[in-house]
This record gives sequence, C-alpha cells and structure tokens, in this order.
Amino acid sequence: MSTPPIPGGQTPYGQAGGQAPYGPLPQPPAGVPLPMGTPRAAAMPGWGYPPPPKPALPVVPTEYPGFWRTPAWSAWRPIVLVVLAVIAYFAGGLVFMAVAIMIDMMTGRQTWEEAVGEIANDGGVTPMVFLGNNLSLALLIVIAIALTVLLIKQRPGWLASVTGRMRWRWMGTCFTIVLPIWMVYLSLDTWLQLQAGPLGLAPNRDTVVLAIGILVTTPLQCAGEEYAFRGLINRAAASFFTHQRVGLVVGAVLSSLVFMLAHAAADPWLNVFYFSFGLIACYVTWRTGGLEASIAMHVVNNLLSEAFMPFMDITEVFDRSAGTGSPWVLIGIVTPLIAAAAITWQARKLGITRSSAPAASRVSAPAPAFPPGPGQFVQAPGWPAGAPQPWAPAAGVHEPGAGQVVPPTGTAAAPLADPASPSASGFAGGQAGGDRPPTPAGEHPAPLSNPRPWDDPLPGEGPSPSS
Repeated sequence: MSTPPIPGGQTPYGQAGGQAPYGPLPQPPAGVPLPMGTPRAAAMPGWGYPPPPKPALPVVPTEYPGFWRTPAWSAWRPIVLVVLAVIAYFAGGLVFMAVAIMIDMMTGRQTWEEAVGEIANDGGVTPMVFLGNNLSLALLIVIAIALTVLLIKQRPGWLASVTGRMRWRWMGTCFTIVLPIWMVYLSLDTWLQLQAGPLGLAPNRDTVVLAIGILVTTPLQCAGEEYAFRGLINRAAASFFTHQRVGLVVGAVLSSLVFMLAHAAADPWLNVFYFSFGLIACYVTWRTGGLEASIAMHVVNNLLSEAFMPFMDITEVFDRSAGTGSPWVLIGIVTPLIAAAAITWQARKLGITRSSAPAASRVSAPAPAFPPGPGQFVQAPGWPAGAPQPWAPAAGVHEPGAGQVVPPTGTAAAPLADPASPSASGFAGGQAGGDRPPTPAGEHPAPLSNPRPWDDPLPGEGPSPSS
C-alpha cells in the first residue's frame, strides 16, 4: 500500500516512493458504517483472539478407559505409542536377560549356549534369569509413563488414576480386601496338592536370593504389566471410540487378549485364566477409576503363587505347554471375581472417584459482545485463568474500547459528548468511534503551541488546569 507524498515532495519517514514503514493494516469493510460498540475482532479481521491450545485432558466427565479421548487426540498418537512401547520393552528385556545370563556364566551355573537353548524351550530358568524377567516387565512402568508424557501430553499421575495421582491409601485398602481372599484360595490349593503327595520343599543355595528377589521385584513386575495392559493398551484401544461404553468393551477385550498372548501359553486352560484375569482387572480399573485395585490383585496373586519357589526347583517355572493346566484353574478365576466384587462394593461405599473432567474449565466460551473499556480486561475465550497471554496488556495498563479515550496518566479525562444530543453538534470530534478528544468547532489550535488540546476547557468551564 503506497502512502501519498506530503506536499513539497517529501515522502513520509524519509522512504523512497512513499512506502509505508509497517506494511498494510487490515481495514474495516469499505462503505459499511460501524455502529458504536462494534468489537475490534469484527471491525478488523485478523485482530481477534488467537485460538487457544486444544486440551490434552478430558473436558467432560470421563472414565479411566476413555481418558485419552480429548480435544487434542489424534489417531496416530496411540498407534505410535504402542509400537514404541513394544520396541522399548524388547530392547530393555534383552539387556536384562543378557546381564542375567552373564552373571550365571561368571558363577559357572551355565554357558551362554546352554542358557539360550534352555530359555527358548521354556526351561533352564535360574534365579538370575527369573529376576531379569521380572525387571524387564517392571521397566514397562517407565516406558508407559515416558510415552504418555511424550505423545499423549498428560502428566504421569493421570495414567495411574482419573484423579491425576496414585491413591496410595486406596491401594492399601485394596490389599487388605484382596489378601484374605487369596489366602483362602492358596490354603485350599495347597491342601489339594498335599492329597496327591508331598510337595518336596527344602531350602537350597538359591533360597535367600530368590526370596529377597521375589519380594522386591514381583510387585514391580505386576505394576509394570498393569501399566502396560490395563493402562496403555486399554486406553489406546478405547480412545478410538467417542462412546465411552463402546471404548470400555473394546479396550477390555483387546487388552485382555494381548495379555493372554503375552504369556505364550499353549495350554487352553491357562489361556482361559489369563484372558479372564485380564477382563476382571479391566473391570475393577473401570469401576474404581485407576490402576490401584488391579495392581493389588495382581501383586497378591503372584506373590502367593510364588511363595514356595525359593524352596523348590524353578527350572521349569515358565513351562506353559499343553497339559500343564487343568480345569482347576477355574477356581483361580472365581477368586479374582470375588475380590473384584468386594473391591467394587468398598469403592462405592467410600465414594472413590471413577470419572473426572480436569480440563472442563478449558472449554471455549463465546467471545465478548463488546471490547473492554478503560480499567477492564476480558479473559480470552478458551484460555484458563492465569495462563500466559502475550497479547494481554501489562499490569496496570488498560486498553480503551470503541468510542472511548483514555488520557495520559496524571490528566483529567474530558467527558465525551453524546453524538445524538444537540450539544454535540458544535464539536468536530464527538462522532462515534473518535480517537481524540472533542475540539470546539471552528477552533484549530496549532499543534506546537497547543500539544495537549484536551487540557483546554470547554466553553463555559473556566480556565484549564495548566493555566
């Protein structure tokens, strides 16, 4: 946009060709009168509020499985997350297993070839290999949290529960509920095994190491599986559905199926148990709004099932070939079902939070009908209170609205005349939307002799404050 040359041939700002120094500015539509009070966003296209960022947390009450279905959700995020989680798990698992085998080699327990061959055939499990497997599964906690923060843009606590934190007191309550139920099941199972003959338990050279290792690493291993299957995979599948109940079912079935396949069991009864346990864990996660209950169930189940391992040969502990299971595992399914019912009842009694909308305040509001006046500032729609807003005026500085003038600090504001009143007819600057104080008609003081015309008194008001 070219600026007409000033009379005398001088161009503004000393620029050649009369080019405006800052480029063209958006203008109101030509020929369209703007009524007083028109918002600047309507008068000047492109001068409205910048669009707020899309929230990465739910804006409506949402249950645990659907917590990734937010305004910022994209289909590629959960897919890339699951792929990266699988890659990271296998990479970390190889490192832990390699270290375990090297320790066995240095202690003379087995050679590298023997260890790899035995593990490939679900045998040759040593205490170091068992603990290495536990630690590789515990690594899933770190993987799940890191990828959630990186790709889903949610803090680690939101993966633990819908309250944004791990509810440790509630987890302790779940342990007190689950432990007696599993103790009854373990006692019954042990009694039935004793009917078939002695268990052959005796201390050995690995008893102390294995006992300490189980107590330290098994809870982490169980938590890692819950973060991966009831957390990542469950939410990733559910996020593809806007209807929460559909996402709940799909996420539970798919994550339980992957949980079953991850155990690589060839026995159908064992597969029934793993799939059923996954469904029950998804159910308590949904009913309690977090992973605390499923972690408690998983930890108690694994710790008690490994109670005799320090006193027995564990070489074939990972053997899940056909025939290793039996219909007796159906009793093992009833146990978590009873525990889930007790946990659900207690959660309802205690009022445990199962859904939340942490970003409800971020829902976009309509733009204000009128721009702010002196001493006012309107919060940009969609931005939470206190969020950084670089376009906002500095503290103590207020921008005028349409048809309003704010005099410099320390001067008195001259009242603007109403354009519709008869008294306004004698003023040239009283029209709507004027950007300077009114000046009496017919008087045009020189700008150098009167640099602050608003200090001049209006007719009949007496001398100006500066006189």
